[in-house]
Formats: sequence, C-alpha cells, structure tokens
Amino acid sequence: MQSQRSPRSTRGPGTDGPRNRPSLHVAAHPRSAPLFRTLGVVTAALVATGGYVHYCLYRHGYRTIPKIGVGFLLQVAASAIVATALLVGPHRIGRMTHVSEQLAGTTTGLAAAGLSAATLVAFALTRTPGGLFNFQERGLQPAPQALIALTAEAGVLVVLAGWGIAGHAAGRNAPVVPAPAA
Repeated sequence: MQSQRSPRSTRGPGTDGPRNRPSLHVAAHPRSAPLFRTLGVVTAALVATGGYVHYCLYRHGYRTIPKIGVGFLLQVAASAIVATALLVGPHRIGRMTHVSEQLAGTTTGLAAAGLSAATLVAFALTRTPGGLFNFQERGLQPAPQALIALTAEAGVLVVLAGWGIAGHAAGRNAPVVPAPAA
C-alpha cells in the first residue's frame, strides 16, 4: 500500500507548488563585498599598528613599570588576536566557531572597538594628575609613538563607524535575489 501525500495548500504566497515550500530570498549587494573586505583590512592594519607601537614601547623600557608593563603586553596580545580575526574574516570565523557570520563579524568589530576605546581611555588616564596606577606622562610623550598609537586607535573607531554606516546602507539598498533551488 502506498501512502498518499495530500497537498497542504496549492499555490499561494510563499509556496512553491503543492509541497508548501517557502520561497527563499537572499539579500545581496554585489558591490558591498570588496568594500567590507577593504574596511576589514584597513581596520586590521590600524589595530596592528597600535599593537606594534605598544610592543616597541614595552621592549624599550615600559616592561619595567609595575602594572603598566603587563598592560602593554596584554594590549599587544589582544591587538594580534583582533587583527588576525579581522583579516581572517567573519565567514571563516563563523565556520570555525559554529556561529553565524553576522555574529562573528559583530563580535570581531566590537572587540576591535573595545580594544581601541580602552587604549584611548588608558592614554587619557595617564595624562591626569593621579595617572593610571600612579603612572603619569605629559602631552604626546613618548614622541612619536604616542601620536602614532593615538592616531591608529582613533582611526580604528572612525573606520568601524564608517563600516557600520556602509553596512546599514548596503542592507537598506540591497536588492532581493531569489536563492537557487536546493
């Protein structure tokens, strides 16, 4: 005896015949992929620049300063991890960690923004009268490393803001393209 399938519904919105398959659509913007890849590489370069400056300062004397030396070393390690994640891209990060590409991209962007914001806050605190862990510096000393790190960390935040604006614009203007049949 053969089992008979009764169609759930005939043609209608979101159906593809009698099997009631939902219509799948994928939002795509053909020009957005190179833009986002470029923004990821630029962000990674800025994060790596900040990490490299902190590495150089750590090697040339900051490692002997209690708590500050450890902070510089942690900043170097975090910069290396975040820059690598930005270069690898959210697609591969998502596949490796078994999360969605969007979650991987958002987490990586937040990590880069958090690292840069924390570095800028620490920079500002070292210029206050109480300093950071009683460590004080003045102006843009040590020169030129302080200016390079300050520019790189602020640049990360600017590029990430541009990335968010571009992502919002690409999502809003993205045409709906039918997905290929499975």
